[in-house]
Amino acid sequence: MTTAAVQQAVAPEVPPAEPAPQVAGFRQAFALLRPYRSSMILAFLFGTAAAALAALQPLLVSSTVDGFAGEIPYSAILLLFVLLASSAMLNGLEQYVLQRSGERFAFDTRKRLIQHVYRLPIGVLERRERGDIISRITTDVSQTRAILSSGLVELATSLITVLVSLVMMALIDAVLLVLAALAICMVIVAIYLIGRRTRPAGLRAQNAVGDLAAAVSRSLGAIRTIRATVSTTREADSAVRQAQAALEAGFVVARLRAVVQTFSGVAVQLLLIAVVAAGAIRVAAGSLTVGQLSAFIMYLLLMATPITMFGSLVSLLGEAFGALTRILAIQSVAPESELPDVASDVASPSTAPPVRNTPGAPFFALRNISFRYPQRTENRTEDEVWALRNVTLDFLQGRTTALVGPSGAGKSTLFALLERFYDATEGAVLFRGEDVRRLSRDDLRRQISYVEQDAPALSGTVRDNLLLGLHTASDAQCADALRRVNLLSSADTAADFLDAQVGEVGTLLSGGERQRLAIARAFLADAPILLLDEVTSNLDSNNERVIQDVIRAKNGAQSIIVIAHRLSTVVAADSIIVMEEGKVVAQGTHSELLAISPLYRELAHNQLLD
Repeated sequence: MTTAAVQQAVAPEVPPAEPAPQVAGFRQAFALLRPYRSSMILAFLFGTAAAALAALQPLLVSSTVDGFAGEIPYSAILLLFVLLASSAMLNGLEQYVLQRSGERFAFDTRKRLIQHVYRLPIGVLERRERGDIISRITTDVSQTRAILSSGLVELATSLITVLVSLVMMALIDAVLLVLAALAICMVIVAIYLIGRRTRPAGLRAQNAVGDLAAAVSRSLGAIRTIRATVSTTREADSAVRQAQAALEAGFVVARLRAVVQTFSGVAVQLLLIAVVAAGAIRVAAGSLTVGQLSAFIMYLLLMATPITMFGSLVSLLGEAFGALTRILAIQSVAPESELPDVASDVASPSTAPPVRNTPGAPFFALRNISFRYPQRTENRTEDEVWALRNVTLDFLQGRTTALVGPSGAGKSTLFALLERFYDATEGAVLFRGEDVRRLSRDDLRRQISYVEQDAPALSGTVRDNLLLGLHTASDAQCADALRRVNLLSSADTAADFLDAQVGEVGTLLSGGERQRLAIARAFLADAPILLLDEVTSNLDSNNERVIQDVIRAKNGAQSIIVIAHRLSTVVAADSIIVMEEGKVVAQGTHSELLAISPLYRELAHNQLLD
């Protein structure tokens, strides 16, 4: 297939924006809880059995009161105790099943969410605050857990209790039932109407907590800069303002919850007073016995608990639905591996072809590449939008190629396309003759070792960071990689250094140590292709020479592309590519470029390439 045909067949990837959130409801909750149906059914059966035993208690009390003949009815008291104990035990079993299922639900949801977030497109993650994502995995999942552990099943069992009580009350006295039913319906409708407002309020509260987490994460990630610029108070005040917003959103939820619970409590008390008054009149008129009135009031009390609980559950579910909305919003973003990489008439992504040791053959070929970052087009001219424009290049097998140019020339963006963190907006990137959008991302990345400019380190030990390069590496292999980059001397004990903590994002290491650790990780992986984004910027001259000697030793065995800001790194390259404003303006060796490229001459003259 020709390059032009590939460009037409393969659609460029643009990571989708997150859909506008719509507050989740029962339909979304039922879909999420489907795997836990058996546990929910079991809990419902326990709750229903407990409600049935509770419904027998007023009948026993009624018969005992009306049949009282002056002697203590021990058998009736014992039976009542058995009913109470059995009902309590069944309620306990219901709660145990629900709480255990709630914990399993929280774990499963977090597991899915973590796996999903870790595979989101780089463009999506770069536009999001880390703290907000963490808040969704932690706080929002805990809030959503209430839907299962304290929500839907209890609503269902409460409904059963209410229905059973209504039937029994109808059998006792229809007049009192009509009075009670009218009042109950009014209470439930009022609670529902007030409770509906808790869903959007709950969403606003969870969003505010997410914004707070993002603000704190942002500041802690740059705490040295904040301290050095005497901006501690300013940044702390900014985080406090986010906390104030969370407080105000929480106050709204608290007010709604208080209104619902207060209204339901007062309404139940007024209902009891009205029923007792009407019942006393009915007893005085001979239409009702004292035992029947006692049973009716007990059934009313059985109903009172679910009605009061209904108010709390409506508020609780409103907050949980708000949290569920945030979880579903991020889950709706397609992960990297599921983005539409290929058109419908093109075969599915295949395994990346192995890199064969054919010196001089292109392993990466860029054909008329243009690229612009998603959502960076506002208030910019057409030329400013494009990070790369009409780039055509060949990177040759077994050679070292250097990319140079001013800041913002597009060098790091080009690396992002080679790693498929993004796909080209126009044109095609070919790997061994195959368009990379036809290839599995993971298989392609296994062919590449990539050292970033900032050389971030993961929290944990030195060993943890090295094993990212080769998961099965032994301590001896790790120690050898560290010695090659002059991070471990022959006199040092490898085990102690490998177990040393690096701190969050490597804060316990110097900039040069982080860079050498990242290079050691890349050497350990020993991939056929090495991408180095200015890996010597934080190194002293001695360590810089060590790294350059190791890189030169790999020339021919590995294909190396290096973004260089130092002239000493550039001159040894087999080919140098000069970039400016997203375009290739010159290409050749050091001596050739000195003769033909004014920009390169200027950069070389300054000895430090910006």
